[in-house]
Amino acid sequence: MVTDRTAFPTVRSTAPIGDSIRGVHVSGNNVASFKVGATAVKAGQVVSISATGLDFTVIPCVAEAGSQPIGVAVADGAVGYQVPVAMIGCIVRVSNYASDANIDASERLTWNDAAPGGTVIACSGANTQPLVGRSLEDDTASSLLLFQMLVMCGAWNTIHA
Repeated sequence: MVTDRTAFPTVRSTAPIGDSIRGVHVSGNNVASFKVGATAVKAGQVVSISATGLDFTVIPCVAEAGSQPIGVAVADGAVGYQVPVAMIGCIVRVSNYASDANIDASERLTWNDAAPGGTVIACSGANTQPLVGRSLEDDTASSLLLFQMLVMCGAWNTIHA
């Protein structure tokens, strides 16, 4: 049985200072500023537009009705403050939803309902799911490090038998 994470991993990076924002943003220039909604966000969390109808407002993404992933926060953001969000076409570092399930390079990734929000899971293929991105490297879940993903928010993952 797979175990959901109970807390979002602390961002740790071996990247040189100035090479990326908080060690999350790897490449790409499709980054925009959004206001943080009712829940603070952490660097590396997948974020969605707030379902409460507030303009340019994001919260940590969880698989629930009315939520739609738009990108990945590349810095921490407190409620009410601005946070930069890397969107489609950027390469970023994200967190696996589970502490005991690996993700392979090239897997399609979607959102998850794990408690900390903003984590990803490999697409199951059982149904149509919002596509968050594609894994660019293997992730060993127990490492607690963020792994690289190509952001593809806005597309849908449909598996046809």
